[in-house]
Amino acid sequence: MPALGALRRGVAALPLALQVPLAVLVADLAGYAAHRAFHASPFLWRFHAVHHSSEAMDWLAGSRLHLVDAVATLPLFALGFERAALAAYLVFVSAQATWIHANLRGAPGWLEPLLATPRFHHSHHAADPEARDRNFAVHLPFIDRLFGTHHLPSGRWPARYSVDGEPVPVGWLAQLVWPLRGPPA
Repeated sequence: MPALGALRRGVAALPLALQVPLAVLVADLAGYAAHRAFHASPFLWRFHAVHHSSEAMDWLAGSRLHLVDAVATLPLFALGFERAALAAYLVFVSAQATWIHANLRGAPGWLEPLLATPRFHHSHHAADPEARDRNFAVHLPFIDRLFGTHHLPSGRWPARYSVDGEPVPVGWLAQLVWPLRGPPA
């Protein structure tokens, strides 16, 4: 595919200072689409529900993933980003995933339109019907505003977390097998 080769060369030619924010943007756009698909498809939702099954949000909740959910991301290396840009992105995404799942309530309000904060992402995990299928972006809330899925009630935090419907089992092995069983008859 000549077009992909030209894209890779174009990305690789950018200075590192542009590659890193571009990697954040590209990863978040792809992640938004994948995340929204995991919520929209009953089959994919069973895998992603493992992540949403936490009843309390803390910094480890971001690590609670089914293997299928974890590998459904866009490999940025295929687009020609330098290793240094990928490393910087991985450090950023790891820190942010920990932060947005953490039970921290001190992010300044001016940051909320620019970067996903704990309140933004906690709202995504809320069991409240008004928050369901909202705030799919992991880094950049403007993506949710662009696609009409932004939800951030003024000054409010979710009252409870988890999923409705069939409960996700406890334990890593049970959660690994559970989505493959299919919904109850």
